[in-house]
Amino acid sequence: MKIVDKQTIRIPTILSIALIIFSANIYLFYSNFRENEFYLYLRNNAISIEKMIIDKGLSGEDVRTMDDMKENIYTQEQFIIYDSTGTVIFKSRYAVNHLTDNLLKEVYKHEVEFKKDGYERTIFLSRNNKYKRLLVIEAAGYDLSGFNKQRNLLYILIISSVLLISIITLTTRYYIRTDLRPIGEIAKRMKKISSKNLQSRIPEADLDNEIGQMAHTFNDLLDRLDNSYTQQRNFVSYVTHELRTPLSILLGNAQVTLMKERTVEEYKQTVENFQVDINNMINLVNSLLELARMNADAQSVPFVEVRVDEVLWAASDIVKKNQPEYHINVEFEQIPENDEQMIVSGNAELLVLVFRNLMENACKYSADKRVEAKILYEKNSIRIDFIDKGVGMSSSETEHIFEPFYRNEKTKEISGHGIGLPLTKRIVEIHSGKISVLSEEGVGSIFTVELPVKQLY
Repeated sequence: MKIVDKQTIRIPTILSIALIIFSANIYLFYSNFRENEFYLYLRNNAISIEKMIIDKGLSGEDVRTMDDMKENIYTQEQFIIYDSTGTVIFKSRYAVNHLTDNLLKEVYKHEVEFKKDGYERTIFLSRNNKYKRLLVIEAAGYDLSGFNKQRNLLYILIISSVLLISIITLTTRYYIRTDLRPIGEIAKRMKKISSKNLQSRIPEADLDNEIGQMAHTFNDLLDRLDNSYTQQRNFVSYVTHELRTPLSILLGNAQVTLMKERTVEEYKQTVENFQVDINNMINLVNSLLELARMNADAQSVPFVEVRVDEVLWAASDIVKKNQPEYHINVEFEQIPENDEQMIVSGNAELLVLVFRNLMENACKYSADKRVEAKILYEKNSIRIDFIDKGVGMSSSETEHIFEPFYRNEKTKEISGHGIGLPLTKRIVEIHSGKISVLSEEGVGSIFTVELPVKQLY
């Protein structure tokens, strides 16, 4: 069942139940009020007749004449006056005696009210102060006017309830359909979106409500999917291109080697060349796998408390061991007040990889093979600057250095695959940090990494 139909049934049903309960209470309250008021009316009239007969000495015939007039015109009232023993003193023309011994005993305890033969009846005690007599009076009547009013009230309540329920149902359906119409439009747009047109978006500017928030969230999801799909597509394209080149070189070298007989030394040299090319391919594949893992399994990376200065010196030691000709200088630009200012939440192995890549790149592209790493504590973050005096880059080149497989024209003769910096940026992002570069051609570059300090409570 559609939401429109479901809510059109649910909301009016709830309101209808509430309206019926409210109307029933009004009707029952009025019915009880009419009944009590009519019993009071009968009691007062009966006392008046009792005074006319007993106190003023009117004859029974005169009272019956008055009684007949009231009986035919108004409420068909009937009266019977008994003495204290239950003997009838006065009886109206059509009155029926209902007083029994048991009922008389009850009357001496309290007034008795009941309905019989279509009449509402009350029997009560009345003390005649003039003659010091205790009388029992029975009064009965039919509240024609009251019943007519009660019936009219019932009709009004029923008609009003039906009209209100109809109005509530129609207006509820109208407003629900109006409010949910954007969801239908969103659903139609969503059906048209596929992997070939992920750039399509759902309009959200005119929806300042929960549906607008849903549209905004869905557009954000599409942005992430589009970005991921583009990265995946570019990654596959880059990998295909980068793997084809070394494989083509290996195949070409093998074909050239087999074209004629060669000496043992020449074969040995060819095999050594193969070994170098294969090692380069292994390094490329490992880098590609690491980059793919960072993009796919970032949420599963375990984080612990890590001291940035210790990780930086560990990375420096690894670089110096692998490349003894590289010169790395690590220093504090600002001495921290306590050790906690150097602690971040992260993965030590991945941070070592970040710092290694930046140090190796700085030394690799610098004539003096030197890099300076400066640590600076700022409010809620740690900044590490990697400063070199290498070839530098133009502003147009710095815009692309974090793209996979991008290589600067001036550095293509230097070995590399263009994966290190994209991998570095991805790891920094996983640590909720930022990486930026400031470079000038012929002067050098400054790569800056900022990592949030672990908050201490």
